[in-house]
Amino acid sequence: MKKSEADAYLRATRAVEGWFFPIDAYLFAVIDEAQKGAGITGNLFEIGVHHGKTAIFLARMLRDNELLGVCDVFGQQELNRDRSGEGSRELFEKNMHALGGPARVFAKLSSELTADDTTTDCRFFHIDGGHRPEDVVADLETASRALHANGVVALDDLFNPSWPGVGEGFYRFIAARPDVFAPILIGGNKVFFARPGAGYAFDELASFDLRAFAFEYKEWLGRRVMTAVRRSWVDLDPMGAARLHGE
Repeated sequence: MKKSEADAYLRATRAVEGWFFPIDAYLFAVIDEAQKGAGITGNLFEIGVHHGKTAIFLARMLRDNELLGVCDVFGQQELNRDRSGEGSRELFEKNMHALGGPARVFAKLSSELTADDTTTDCRFFHIDGGHRPEDVVADLETASRALHANGVVALDDLFNPSWPGVGEGFYRFIAARPDVFAPILIGGNKVFFARPGAGYAFDELASFDLRAFAFEYKEWLGRRVMTAVRRSWVDLDPMGAARLHGE
């Protein structure tokens, strides 16, 4: 997806409630462009949809013969044990109809997803479901079954201090299965992983010209990982950060 298309998405979804920040949308678009340039195709899947803010973007990423699947407990909030979002299926379907596109909906716990639900041919898998450690481990296991050799998984809130269980769950998973995923991109509120041999490069970043962020390689988990670094932090320089994000 080109930056102009991501810009159009951001304008169109301003009124949709959710936690999908512009930097994250741009990085989803960068991944999509990298896959498109490499001829990588496959299905898309999302765990945790709330009112569809991110699912709308994923629907706009779809190409011919690709499927989008989503999973959320929606009205069964007794299953949402950490209260990490209260999705409305009615609002989700309304928003997808108006702004996104078709999706296969699985209204159940993500731990109950099968390979038939997710398919095993996903090029992109977004995890923003339960934030307890055991939920994150289970969702990463599900993603590992669903992704094909060149697929990418995006994990939400990994470094968010409000949800320490996500980091705990991730490190549990990576300790038990160190060869399943390798980090390829960090930015905003998402961290992106691929298979260790996938070999992603991000020349597309130069064309996005994200003024509020610089892109540098950082060392993490024994690898050099492309990372979006804020040029100005809002708590240190509120006006400077606002100007950069407003340009």
